[in-house]
Amino acid sequence: MIDLHCHVLPEIDDGSTSKQMSVELCAIAADSKVTDIIATPHMTDLYAKQEFHEKVKVRLKYLNDKMQSENIPVRIHKGSEVYASKDILYSPDLTDLTLAGSKYLLFEFSFGDSDFDYVKEVISVIQAQGLVPVIAHPERYDFIQRDYSNINRLADCGALFQCNLGSLTGELGKREKRLAREMVNKGAVSFLASDAHRVKFRNTDFNGMLKYIKKNEKKLDMSNFEAYLTTNPGLVLSGKNVPYPNPKPLQKHLF
Repeated sequence: MIDLHCHVLPEIDDGSTSKQMSVELCAIAADSKVTDIIATPHMTDLYAKQEFHEKVKVRLKYLNDKMQSENIPVRIHKGSEVYASKDILYSPDLTDLTLAGSKYLLFEFSFGDSDFDYVKEVISVIQAQGLVPVIAHPERYDFIQRDYSNINRLADCGALFQCNLGSLTGELGKREKRLAREMVNKGAVSFLASDAHRVKFRNTDFNGMLKYIKKNEKKLDMSNFEAYLTTNPGLVLSGKNVPYPNPKPLQKHLF
């Protein structure tokens, strides 16, 4: 399996708080048969990229060297999670912030203050640079939670979606769980990832999360989980095209 979204680099954002924690997160991932992690620290200032890249480079080298010295079979790749502030609309170069040097750009936006029109505009800016927009944890945004059809509309705009495994376990809340489950069941998901920040909460224990989901979510369609966890992120790493989803219309259910 491949973890496409993980805050594993130490002391760079609100993720891992130490080198020891970063190594432990990688070890947990390896025990879950994760072979590759794309490190996606938050990128919040598009005009401070040089400093950001320097910090990432040092931490990435440290962690990969540590994986070799401690025989932990995980490769860490460079990436980022770009925060789509208003700055992004002025088209700063985004090509050096993609996932593992691919054409896929992982981005997020305000959980409570965003709307469809703004996100559509951001998607257009990303596409204008020849990149493919990947929306991080769409199940967490208020305007989508209120109207599930926004997923279908964003898919029509050319966005791909990465949901958090922890959303499917209920770790992030009931509204997040309902929307993530509906996205999986309607074929809207391209990637499932950890979005790990800590060892004890929102971690890289894929086996534990998958075991819980399989046991407790009887109405969840898990037939495409291999694509979400291995095949599609593998296509990102190899620079190949990830198939665009054609989701069925999403509906908000009360369960």
